Amino acid sequence: MLEAGKPFGLKPAGLGARDTLRLEACLPLNGNDLSSTRTPLEAGLAFFVSLTKEAVFPGKDILAKQKQQGIDEKLVAFRLTDKGPPPRPHYRLFAGGEQVGEVTSGAPSPTLGYGVGLAYVKVGHAEPGTKLELEVRGARVPVEVVKKPFYKRNS
Repeated sequence: MLEAGKPFGLKPAGLGARDTLRLEACLPLNGNDLSSTRTPLEAGLAFFVSLTKEAVFPGKDILAKQKQQGIDEKLVAFRLTDKGPPPRPHYRLFAGGEQVGEVTSGAPSPTLGYGVGLAYVKVGHAEPGTKLELEVRGARVPVEVVKKPFYKRNS
């Protein structure tokens, strides 16, 4: 495969590269950004779920209730606005003195040149442009909620 791809600049890449590239595209990773404790509505994947079909499936009642009443937290993309250590899973996000979220995935973005991450935050802090603070080893680093994805390939 490497020989066939050599004229196209194909190079080997490991799991670290896969993880950063999927994060730049805001593709959620099961076990980090997706889990049995989060619903597709919270993860921003409602377009995969139809609540109008006659089919019955586990969790349909919970999803219908969330759709009617709204969700408390939402998976958002955020970026560091200053230099600082890259975000990592389980780092906490704050608005002032209040914890409003937790990072599920984070890494330095080699393509963009700054730290990026995904986090579940309270819906009142989920709009792009919202300024938050990422707690890194007791210090606070400024971050901003941004529109997904971080990076789009030009077609």
